[in-house]
Amino acid sequence: TADRRPGSAPLQLGAAVGGLRARRIATRALMIGDGEMRAAIEARARGLGIAGDVVITGLRQDVRPCVAACDVLALCSLTEAFSLAALEAMELARPVVHSDVGGAAEMIEPGRNGFLFPVGDTRSLVEWLTVLADRGASARMGRNARESVERRFSERTMGARYAPPVPELIRPLPGSAALQPGQGCLL
Repeated sequence: TADRRPGSAPLQLGAAVGGLRARRIATRALMIGDGEMRAAIEARARGLGIAGDVVITGLRQDVRPCVAACDVLALCSLTEAFSLAALEAMELARPVVHSDVGGAAEMIEPGRNGFLFPVGDTRSLVEWLTVLADRGASARMGRNARESVERRFSERTMGARYAPPVPELIRPLPGSAALQPGQGCLL
């Protein structure tokens, strides 16, 4: 995720890394960003004996190289409206394991381009990450993730989806004057 605030549940991701290591699955977590939870994350990682497997990048202007270096994006958010980080990862052909919050179910097709897990359920998170530890499954779902973003969330698709309603929105109401450019109309 882009920051290390409690709402992004970074401690859960650290626990998941510990769970994967207990299954003897070679795992590292690259946490992109920084924030108030950094010291707690580092302390938890030391306590779990995985300090060398958890890397916090600090603030980044362009996160794409970091996401591209990963096999999977895991988002443990407690709340989230619609994750742009998930879409960016999917665009880079990375499957996403996302807590089932906000708009996650609109973009994640479980078993096809990633998985959803109940908020706070680390065991389910570990199960889905275990599935994606298989490079073949991860690559297949990554390709599906990219195709899904192109098909459902590309600029062309979104433009086509929203273009027809715009003229309807700016049409003058009966008895009112039409808006002219420069009259302060905001969309």
